[in-house]
Amino acid sequence: MAAVGRGSGGRVGTLAPGPPRPSGLLAWTLVALAVLLLPLGLASLARLAYVDSRQAALSRAIFAGVTLSTSSWFAALALATGQRGAPVLVLLAVLLLAYAAGFVGSGRLGRAAAAAPPRREAPGSA
Repeated sequence: MAAVGRGSGGRVGTLAPGPPRPSGLLAWTLVALAVLLLPLGLASLARLAYVDSRQAALSRAIFAGVTLSTSSWFAALALATGQRGAPVLVLLAVLLLAYAAGFVGSGRLGRAAAAAPPRREAPGSA
């Protein structure tokens, strides 16, 4: 996801003519969006003890992974548009925190999925 985000950010940078101009409003808006998505991803990882089946663990892992990796898109856009200073550092710190939480959470979800039984189909619901 990060590689795709970086590649998309590079393409955005090639589409705009001239050198990128930093914008404080854009930079802090990207930081705000990344910070707003971080609790959502962390909340999806919070109740790992209540995973009923392997399918539930997989869907929770996918949701958390997509939500937590979204900050890489914001970081790529900030770098492609030439943002500088404190907003970029805060954005990169949020990115590192999101990826660390994702790695820890996916390991815990993997253990929960391995211990959980597969979901049982209801009789006659084929």
